[in-house]
Amino acid sequence: MARARPTVRAVAAEVSAGLRIAWSGLRTWSRSPRLMLVGLVPGAITATVFAIGAVVLVANLGPWSGSLAGALVSSDGWLADAVQVVAALAMLGAAALIGVYTFTAVTLIIGQPFFERLSREVDVRGGFDGADPVEGAWRSLMRGLGEAARIALLTIPLALGLFLIGLIPVVGGVVAFCLGAGFGGWFLALELTAYPLARRGVVPLRGRRAVLAAHRPRVVGFGAACFLLFLVPLGAVAFMPAAVAGATHLVATLGPDRELTEPPRRARPPSEH
Repeated sequence: MARARPTVRAVAAEVSAGLRIAWSGLRTWSRSPRLMLVGLVPGAITATVFAIGAVVLVANLGPWSGSLAGALVSSDGWLADAVQVVAALAMLGAAALIGVYTFTAVTLIIGQPFFERLSREVDVRGGFDGADPVEGAWRSLMRGLGEAARIALLTIPLALGLFLIGLIPVVGGVVAFCLGAGFGGWFLALELTAYPLARRGVVPLRGRRAVLAAHRPRVVGFGAACFLLFLVPLGAVAFMPAAVAGATHLVATLGPDRELTEPPRRARPPSEH
Protein backbone atom coordinates (compact mmCIF):
# COMPACT_ATOMS: atom_id res chain seq x y z
CA MET A 1 0.00 0.00 0.00
CA ALA A 2 1.39 3.40 -0.96
CA ARG A 3 2.20 5.73 1.91
CA ALA A 4 -0.13 8.71 2.15
CA ARG A 5 1.48 12.02 1.31
CA PRO A 6 1.83 14.31 4.34
CA THR A 7 -0.42 17.33 4.46
CA VAL A 8 0.91 20.88 4.41
CA ARG A 9 0.01 21.20 8.08
CA ALA A 10 1.94 18.03 8.94
CA VAL A 11 5.00 19.24 7.03
CA ALA A 12 4.82 22.63 8.73
CA ALA A 13 4.58 20.92 12.13
CA GLU A 14 7.67 18.84 11.36
CA VAL A 15 9.64 21.88 10.20
CA SER A 16 8.59 23.68 13.37
CA ALA A 17 9.78 20.71 15.41
CA GLY A 18 13.15 20.96 13.71
CA LEU A 19 13.40 24.64 14.62
CA ARG A 20 12.62 23.84 18.26
CA ILE A 21 15.32 21.18 18.28
CA ALA A 22 17.84 23.74 17.05
CA TRP A 23 16.79 25.95 19.97
CA SER A 24 17.27 23.02 22.36
CA GLY A 25 20.87 22.84 21.18
CA LEU A 26 21.40 26.45 22.22
CA ARG A 27 19.97 25.66 25.66
CA THR A 28 22.82 23.18 26.18
CA TRP A 29 24.98 26.18 27.08
CA SER A 30 23.17 26.36 30.43
CA ARG A 31 23.68 22.65 31.13
CA SER A 32 27.29 22.06 30.01
CA PRO A 33 28.97 25.47 29.79
CA ARG A 34 32.54 24.19 30.21
CA LEU A 35 32.20 21.52 27.56
CA MET A 36 30.52 23.96 25.19
CA LEU A 37 33.33 26.48 25.70
CA VAL A 38 35.89 23.84 24.74
CA GLY A 39 33.84 23.26 21.59
CA LEU A 40 34.51 26.84 20.52
CA VAL A 41 38.22 26.16 19.98
CA PRO A 42 37.99 24.08 16.75
CA GLY A 43 35.59 26.62 15.21
CA ALA A 44 37.92 29.49 16.07
CA ILE A 45 40.83 27.70 14.39
CA THR A 46 38.82 27.02 11.23
CA ALA A 47 37.37 30.55 11.19
CA THR A 48 40.88 32.03 11.06
CA VAL A 49 41.54 30.22 7.79
CA PHE A 50 38.11 30.87 6.30
CA ALA A 51 38.35 34.56 7.19
CA ILE A 52 41.11 34.90 4.61
CA GLY A 53 38.83 33.54 1.91
CA ALA A 54 36.03 35.86 3.01
CA VAL A 55 38.34 38.88 2.79
CA VAL A 56 39.43 37.88 -0.72
CA LEU A 57 35.80 37.47 -1.79
CA VAL A 58 34.66 40.81 -0.37
CA ALA A 59 37.69 42.62 -1.80
CA ASN A 60 37.00 41.31 -5.30
CA LEU A 61 33.19 41.31 -5.17
CA GLY A 62 32.92 44.71 -6.84
CA PRO A 63 35.23 43.96 -9.80
CA TRP A 64 33.80 40.47 -10.33
CA SER A 65 30.17 41.57 -10.21
CA GLY A 66 31.01 44.59 -12.37
CA SER A 67 32.59 42.36 -15.00
CA LEU A 68 29.54 40.13 -15.02
CA ALA A 69 27.21 43.14 -15.29
CA GLY A 70 29.29 44.44 -18.21
CA ALA A 71 28.90 41.09 -19.98
CA LEU A 72 25.12 41.06 -19.47
CA VAL A 73 24.34 44.76 -20.05
CA SER A 74 26.07 46.62 -22.85
CA SER A 75 25.42 50.19 -21.62
CA ASP A 76 26.17 52.02 -18.38
CA GLY A 77 23.50 53.52 -16.17
CA TRP A 78 20.99 52.39 -13.59
CA LEU A 79 20.36 49.06 -15.30
CA ALA A 80 24.03 48.11 -15.19
CA ASP A 81 24.20 49.15 -11.54
CA ALA A 82 21.14 47.08 -10.71
CA VAL A 83 22.54 44.03 -12.49
CA GLN A 84 25.83 44.45 -10.62
CA VAL A 85 24.04 44.51 -7.27
CA VAL A 86 22.03 41.41 -8.16
CA ALA A 87 25.19 39.64 -9.37
CA ALA A 88 27.03 40.53 -6.15
CA LEU A 89 24.19 39.15 -4.02
CA ALA A 90 24.06 35.99 -6.12
CA MET A 91 27.82 35.50 -5.65
CA LEU A 92 27.50 35.96 -1.90
CA GLY A 93 24.64 33.46 -1.75
CA ALA A 94 26.56 30.81 -3.69
CA ALA A 95 29.67 31.38 -1.60
CA ALA A 96 27.62 31.11 1.60
CA LEU A 97 26.33 27.64 0.69
CA ILE A 98 29.81 26.29 -0.05
CA GLY A 99 31.46 28.17 2.81
CA VAL A 100 29.02 27.17 5.57
CA TYR A 101 29.15 23.48 4.66
CA THR A 102 32.93 23.30 4.26
CA PHE A 103 33.41 25.24 7.50
CA THR A 104 31.21 22.74 9.34
CA ALA A 105 32.92 19.70 7.83
CA VAL A 106 36.43 20.97 8.55
CA THR A 107 35.53 22.07 12.10
CA LEU A 108 33.97 18.68 12.91
CA ILE A 109 37.13 16.93 11.69
CA ILE A 110 39.48 19.21 13.64
CA GLY A 111 37.40 19.03 16.80
CA GLN A 112 36.32 15.40 16.57
CA PRO A 113 37.29 14.43 20.17
CA PHE A 114 35.56 17.52 21.63
CA PHE A 115 32.35 17.13 19.65
CA GLU A 116 32.13 13.37 20.17
CA ARG A 117 32.38 13.94 23.91
CA LEU A 118 29.75 16.69 23.78
CA SER A 119 27.36 14.54 21.74
CA ARG A 120 27.91 11.58 24.08
CA GLU A 121 27.10 13.68 27.15
CA VAL A 122 23.92 15.01 25.54
CA ASP A 123 22.87 11.43 24.74
CA VAL A 124 23.58 10.21 28.27
CA ARG A 125 21.54 13.04 29.77
CA GLY A 126 18.71 12.06 27.45
CA GLY A 127 18.80 8.46 28.66
CA PHE A 128 20.74 6.83 25.81
CA ASP A 129 24.15 5.35 26.61
CA GLY A 130 25.06 3.68 23.32
CA ALA A 131 28.53 2.34 22.70
CA ASP A 132 30.96 4.31 20.59
CA PRO A 133 31.69 2.75 17.18
CA VAL A 134 34.57 0.29 17.09
CA GLU A 135 35.99 1.95 14.00
CA GLY A 136 39.62 3.01 14.50
CA ALA A 137 40.52 6.69 14.73
CA TRP A 138 42.56 6.72 11.50
CA ARG A 139 39.91 4.86 9.50
CA SER A 140 37.21 7.13 10.92
CA LEU A 141 39.22 10.20 9.91
CA MET A 142 39.76 8.95 6.36
CA ARG A 143 36.11 7.99 5.97
CA GLY A 144 35.00 11.37 7.32
CA LEU A 145 37.28 13.22 4.92
CA GLY A 146 36.01 11.18 1.99
CA GLU A 147 32.35 11.69 2.86
CA ALA A 148 32.85 15.41 3.47
CA ALA A 149 34.56 15.75 0.10
CA ARG A 150 31.70 13.92 -1.64
CA ILE A 151 29.11 16.28 -0.18
CA ALA A 152 31.30 19.32 -0.83
CA LEU A 153 31.47 18.37 -4.51
CA LEU A 154 27.67 18.31 -4.57
CA THR A 155 27.50 21.85 -3.19
CA ILE A 156 29.49 23.29 -6.11
CA PRO A 157 26.95 22.62 -8.93
CA LEU A 158 24.14 23.44 -6.52
CA ALA A 159 25.78 26.77 -5.67
CA LEU A 160 26.14 27.47 -9.39
CA GLY A 161 22.45 26.77 -9.90
CA LEU A 162 21.52 29.07 -7.01
CA PHE A 163 23.78 31.74 -8.47
CA LEU A 164 21.92 31.57 -11.80
CA ILE A 165 18.55 31.66 -10.02
CA GLY A 166 19.74 34.67 -8.04
CA LEU A 167 20.25 36.58 -11.29
CA ILE A 168 16.52 36.45 -12.04
CA PRO A 169 15.12 39.97 -11.49
CA VAL A 170 12.99 40.72 -8.41
CA VAL A 171 12.26 37.19 -7.15
CA GLY A 172 15.53 35.45 -7.94
CA GLY A 173 17.38 36.52 -4.81
CA VAL A 174 14.59 35.47 -2.44
CA VAL A 175 14.08 32.11 -4.14
CA ALA A 176 17.81 31.40 -4.20
CA PHE A 177 18.15 32.31 -0.53
CA CYS A 178 15.28 30.02 0.53
CA LEU A 179 16.58 27.13 -1.57
CA GLY A 180 20.09 27.70 -0.27
CA ALA A 181 18.90 27.56 3.34
CA GLY A 182 16.95 24.35 2.64
CA PHE A 183 19.67 22.50 0.75
CA GLY A 184 22.40 23.91 2.97
CA GLY A 185 20.46 22.79 6.04
CA TRP A 186 20.17 19.26 4.65
CA PHE A 187 23.92 19.06 4.01
CA LEU A 188 24.66 20.42 7.49
CA ALA A 189 22.35 17.84 9.08
CA LEU A 190 24.17 15.03 7.25
CA GLU A 191 27.43 16.17 8.84
CA LEU A 192 26.21 17.16 12.28
CA THR A 193 24.35 13.89 12.95
CA ALA A 194 27.39 11.72 12.20
CA TYR A 195 28.37 11.28 15.86
CA PRO A 196 24.98 10.40 17.42
CA LEU A 197 24.01 8.13 14.52
CA ALA A 198 27.34 6.30 14.72
CA ARG A 199 26.55 5.36 18.33
CA ARG A 200 23.29 3.87 17.04
CA GLY A 201 25.02 1.71 14.46
CA VAL A 202 24.60 4.04 11.47
CA VAL A 203 28.12 4.94 10.38
CA PRO A 204 28.45 5.45 6.58
CA LEU A 205 26.99 8.43 4.75
CA ARG A 206 24.61 6.16 2.86
CA GLY A 207 23.00 5.02 6.11
CA ARG A 208 22.75 8.53 7.54
CA ARG A 209 21.08 9.76 4.40
CA ALA A 210 18.50 6.95 4.50
CA VAL A 211 17.65 7.53 8.17
CA LEU A 212 17.33 11.31 7.83
CA ALA A 213 15.38 11.13 4.55
CA ALA A 214 12.52 9.41 6.40
CA HIS A 215 12.11 12.62 8.47
CA ARG A 216 13.15 15.18 5.87
CA PRO A 217 10.95 18.15 6.90
CA ARG A 218 12.12 17.99 10.52
CA VAL A 219 15.74 17.51 9.48
CA VAL A 220 15.62 20.39 7.00
CA GLY A 221 13.95 22.63 9.59
CA PHE A 222 16.74 21.92 12.05
CA GLY A 223 19.50 22.24 9.46
CA ALA A 224 18.11 25.45 7.94
CA ALA A 225 18.04 27.06 11.40
CA CYS A 226 21.70 26.14 11.90
CA PHE A 227 22.54 27.38 8.40
CA LEU A 228 21.00 30.78 9.08
CA LEU A 229 22.70 31.05 12.47
CA PHE A 230 26.02 30.25 10.83
CA LEU A 231 25.54 33.20 8.46
CA VAL A 232 25.58 35.62 11.42
CA PRO A 233 29.06 37.21 11.80
CA LEU A 234 31.07 34.81 13.99
CA GLY A 235 27.90 32.75 14.30
CA ALA A 236 29.54 29.65 12.89
CA VAL A 237 32.06 29.72 15.74
CA ALA A 238 29.60 30.58 18.49
CA PHE A 239 26.83 28.18 17.45
CA MET A 240 28.94 25.18 16.39
CA PRO A 241 28.79 23.39 19.78
CA ALA A 242 25.07 24.12 20.02
CA ALA A 243 24.57 22.67 16.53
CA VAL A 244 26.30 19.42 17.56
CA ALA A 245 24.16 19.22 20.71
CA GLY A 246 21.02 19.99 18.71
CA ALA A 247 21.88 17.30 16.14
CA THR A 248 22.11 14.80 18.98
CA HIS A 249 18.68 15.87 20.21
CA LEU A 250 17.40 15.56 16.64
CA VAL A 251 18.56 11.96 16.28
CA ALA A 252 16.97 11.10 19.63
CA THR A 253 13.58 12.27 18.31
CA LEU A 254 13.62 10.27 15.09
CA GLY A 255 12.34 7.05 16.61
CA PRO A 256 13.29 4.14 18.88
CA ASP A 257 17.02 3.52 18.72
CA ARG A 258 16.48 -0.03 17.48
CA GLU A 259 14.91 1.42 14.33
CA LEU A 260 17.84 3.70 13.55
CA THR A 261 19.91 1.08 11.81
CA GLU A 262 21.51 1.23 8.44
CA PRO A 263 19.20 -0.31 5.82
CA PRO A 264 20.59 -3.51 4.33
CA ARG A 265 21.98 -3.41 0.86
CA ARG A 266 19.63 -4.63 -1.81
CA ALA A 267 20.58 -8.14 -2.85
CA ARG A 268 21.63 -8.57 -6.44
CA PRO A 269 19.55 -11.00 -8.47
CA PRO A 270 21.40 -14.20 -9.35
CA SER A 271 22.95 -14.05 -12.79
CA GLU A 272 21.55 -16.31 -15.45
CA HIS A 273 23.87 -18.75 -17.12
